Amino acid sequence: MERVHLFELEDFDWMPAPIRDGGTDLLDLAFDRLSFYGGVAPKLADVLRTTGKTDIVDLCSGGGGGTLSTWRLLDAGTRERVSLHLTDRHPNRAGIARVEALGDPRVHYEPASVDAMQGGGDRAGVRTMSGALHHFTPDAVRALVSGIVARREPLVFFDVAASPGLRRTPLVLVPIAMFFNMLALFVGSLFLVPLARPFRLSRVLLTYPLPAIPMLVAWDGTVSALRAYTPEEILAIARSVPGGDRYTWDAGVEGRALWVTGVPG
Repeated sequence: MERVHLFELEDFDWMPAPIRDGGTDLLDLAFDRLSFYGGVAPKLADVLRTTGKTDIVDLCSGGGGGTLSTWRLLDAGTRERVSLHLTDRHPNRAGIARVEALGDPRVHYEPASVDAMQGGGDRAGVRTMSGALHHFTPDAVRALVSGIVARREPLVFFDVAASPGLRRTPLVLVPIAMFFNMLALFVGSLFLVPLARPFRLSRVLLTYPLPAIPMLVAWDGTVSALRAYTPEEILAIARSVPGGDRYTWDAGVEGRALWVTGVPG
């Protein structure tokens, strides 16, 4: 089976923010508890060391959990000399509160909307993205990377890696696999909500009396697996962008996480 780009509910502008934010909060929490990015965090440290950059501009930050998890895995010396700026087209209120609660002057969540497709704004720094690459079609990935390359900034992207088993699954059996995956994610959401911080009454109300958040997590989490890229697919796209030949590109998989790095020459 080839990559399938079905819609995700959180991508729609009409999705109410409490539902979208509640879903991203749970996904971030799950990734953090699983230490999903533990094996790929050194890739960010390597690029920071190689380029000498002292700022990270995170794109499509959502609740911030993915990149904040990676940030905590950096060594203390790196965190002391580097600042982290989280951004999103739909800034996540819980993510902003989570960053403010850290009390770390080196970590900031931009409350205004920032479009990743514009290269992440004028601030210089390594462009990062955690758990969002699969939201973009191949053409959109090309445009996203082009915006960063045009600014001559390095990039380090982490995401869910394409499952070799799912890629080998006959298309006719995919709906069955989707059903069981959605069921597991729906039930798992019911247990995760009490653990999510900061506490939000809307998250509780949209989980138990009205299970809108578990439904979003179940659908979007399952579709994410169908949308996930392989390292070869991402490298082919990155190398095809204007100016991409002046970058050193690398990509791979650690555990179930995809990593992609691009450093201007």
